[in-house]
This record gives sequence, C-alpha cells and structure tokens, in this order.
Amino acid sequence: MFGIHFNSFEFKNYFVQRIGKSTIIWRMIEFLQGISYILNYFLFYKFPLLKKKTSITEINIEFVSYCNLRCKLCSLDHTKTKIRISPAILKHFFENLLSDKRFRSVKTIHLYNAGEVLLHPKLKEMLDIIKHYKQQAAEQGIHFPLIALLTNATILDDENSKILIESSVLDHIRFSMDGGNKEKFEEMRERAKWDSFVKNVSHFCALNKLSQKPIQTGIITLVEYKNKLDTEWMSEEFKFLLHTVDGYELRYAHNWGGDVEIEELKNKKGYKVGCSLLMHQLVLLPNGDITVCCADLNSKGVIGNITRETLFEIYMKPQRLEMLNNFIKGQKKKIDLCKNCETF
Repeated sequence: MFGIHFNSFEFKNYFVQRIGKSTIIWRMIEFLQGISYILNYFLFYKFPLLKKKTSITEINIEFVSYCNLRCKLCSLDHTKTKIRISPAILKHFFENLLSDKRFRSVKTIHLYNAGEVLLHPKLKEMLDIIKHYKQQAAEQGIHFPLIALLTNATILDDENSKILIESSVLDHIRFSMDGGNKEKFEEMRERAKWDSFVKNVSHFCALNKLSQKPIQTGIITLVEYKNKLDTEWMSEEFKFLLHTVDGYELRYAHNWGGDVEIEELKNKKGYKVGCSLLMHQLVLLPNGDITVCCADLNSKGVIGNITRETLFEIYMKPQRLEMLNNFIKGQKKKIDLCKNCETF
C-alpha cells in the first residue's frame, strides 16, 4: 500500500483515554505525526512514480450548509447562505471519483461536515444515489469507500431512522453527545433536548439491531478540559447510553482553525511538522466547492469546484500544494486557514 495514513486526532485521543496526557508521550506522538507527513509529502508530491495514487484517504460530503443547533464549541457561521447539495452535484462527484483510479486511495466517505445531514429534505434520494454507485462499483469490481454518517440525532425520528437503516448505504453512524450529564449536554449543545436525544438514539439502535445487516454505531463525546477522558465522573444515564452503541470516543475540543477560543489551547506549543487533515482530506460542499479540511466549517479554504474541474485537478491545485509545502518548511503562519489552528 502506498503512503502512510496516521489519523493523529483519533490516535491522540486513544492514548489520552488510556494513559493520560503525558508531555513526553504527547511530544512523541507529535514527532511521529511529523515523520508521517514528511514521508507522505515526498511519496505523493515529489516522486512521479507514485502519482498513480493520491494521498487522500477521506472525503467529507456536506449535504446541507446549516444546522438546527447552536453548539458552544462549534465555529459554524449561522448567518451564511443556506445551501443543500443537489442530486446533479452528488452524481457528478461519484462519477468523477469512481472513474479516476488514483482515488482508489479513499477509504472512507463521511456524510457530514458543518451542517446536520438529516435536515436535507431529499435525504432518501441522496442515499439512493450513493447506493446506485455502491452497487455499480461492486458489479465492476471497483473499490468503494466505507460510508459514515455523524448526526446530532435531534430529528432522528422513526421515519429518518428507517430511511437510514433501509438504505443499505451506511457502514457506520455516530451520534454527537457532549457533556457527561443531562445538564451539561443541553448547555453545550444549545437547542438540543436530552430526553428527545435519548429517545431517538435508543429507538434507532433498537431498529438497527433488527435489520439484516446492522449499521455499526458509535458516539463522539466532547469533554471539558477540567474532566478526565474517562466515564467515572459521568451520570449513570449518560454512561448507559454510551454502552448502548458499539463504541464511543471521548475527546477534548479543538479550536476549529482558530475560530473558537478555548482557554486551554491559548498557550499550546506545537511540536509536529505538517497536518494529517490537509494531507489526507478533501471536503465537498453543497454547491460543488471543494475545501481542504473538515475543520474549515465556513469555506475559507475553498480551492476549486467539482462542476468546473476534475477532482484530481483540484487535488493538485497550486494553492493546496503551496499549503503542503509551507508545512514542510515550518511556515504554517503563512497559511491563513491554518495559522491559528492547533493542528492534529
């Protein structure tokens, strides 16, 4: 397999949850991230023989640009234009993706970014489109990425649950459940109601278990820095729901490219070279724009549009190559999108 994919954000959290945030271990992880970035940079962008594949392993598809919640640790600008992805753009993306062998490197497609996926009024139609290309790839013996979805579950009612389960499209679904108890959940996830969330997730999991091919379920929980990344201090009902799904991940918040002020990150000193998100990700926005990173919730890093250029042309855009090169040279401050990000 070409390249090294070092999912640093999840890797860090794995260690923190198990052995604590040791400075020495943290620096070792940062060092390994840097080595991974440098190797991938030369493998994919300097050696012509390896241009048969791209460095992209994940692509996010944003179904809608807006959300029904106002989470305190989210950077989404709720005043920006509300856009929904069209069937035409989604079809165009998958035609391009599957026809270009260089993107067989993509392991996962995430059906989310800034907006809440389930707000798309034609959710079933969008999933049917993906199902068509998934079946087409299987018939042709073409690799098709895993499909993952993240939702706030506020409108995950019976109808939407059945649409997701019966679509036969999703491989993974995760629910955002922050805080550690009912009160902190509703404080951090403004407009969300704990009782409705519990009801929706529990109902989905019950239906999912009865399906012929259950979707793997999970929960992502943001934890305040004052708490440990464990469940000992959490309420019993919170812990019960964590164990209702197949797995969960506890995280500390990041600063979304510097757009969210987090006191604990103000004086954080970075040690690593590069960024795994920039190296391994692209994000398709509802209007066909492509941005370079899932931390870019407000389209500051757009480098092209899938309706006017191919995915590979966008991948090789001079703006993106310059960003990658600046990280190699330790000149992150030259990149407007990245300069205030604590990076992964």
